[in-house]
Amino acid sequence: MKIAVVGGTFWDIFIFGENPHSSIIKESPGGSGLNVAYGLFLLGHTVDFYSNIGDDWRGKQTTEILKKASFDTSHMFTIQGGKTGIFIAHNGKPLAVDPGVNRKEMKLPSLSEYDLVFATGEISEKTIRKICENTKNVILDVGPGARFATTDLNALVIGNECECSFRRCDVVKMGSKGARWGEVYVPGNGISYPHSIGLGDLFDIVFVHHLLLGKSKKEILEEAVKCSQILGQKENVTPFERISFLESFSAKDDTLECPDESKDASHHGG
Repeated sequence: MKIAVVGGTFWDIFIFGENPHSSIIKESPGGSGLNVAYGLFLLGHTVDFYSNIGDDWRGKQTTEILKKASFDTSHMFTIQGGKTGIFIAHNGKPLAVDPGVNRKEMKLPSLSEYDLVFATGEISEKTIRKICENTKNVILDVGPGARFATTDLNALVIGNECECSFRRCDVVKMGSKGARWGEVYVPGNGISYPHSIGLGDLFDIVFVHHLLLGKSKKEILEEAVKCSQILGQKENVTPFERISFLESFSAKDDTLECPDESKDASHHGG
């Protein structure tokens, strides 16, 4: 199946540690749109990623990293004189966000050729509504930056509990408590991870992967919750780095084999 992902591209700067003299600083490509597109690519899907990116050094570094991984960057629109979005976090807490060229409208072609279109709330409401009106099989993760209603959108809407508290959502991500899809609820393991940024993107990747495999709602949620929790145990990594671990999971036989959760329990003394 052919997938289009429409969303944001950011340059992530993550600071780990309380002591300025011993803190770890990691930088990598990021943004929910890019993370989801890259994760689906690692799981063997054909993905076209539509996003704005600046022609600054962060944009050039991002495309260079992606090209080295054989990820198709041909649908990423370089904005001349534009600034690539920046996201800064300290120990899992956001400090600052500059959307950069993600604010600008994207000149999207017809997306009707795709079997599935995944969009994020990082792009404008106008673009999202155009996608929903002209494309079938749309999944929208509203994300923290979206401020629009979803009641009339022709899309499967995903969000966390806060984002879904004031708008229609079909799938609700509930962190350590699990996830819900309509009447179907899958509990989590109750462990709260200190560096949880990006786990929602990971959930989306595994969700879409198993949806395309034709799994049931319960099976899809179970796999998405399980993989999010297992990879959530990896500390001091950026969301892009965390998602890169998917490459080591087996997806060759239409399955996604996450490692046994019990093997990693030592990370939290469990």
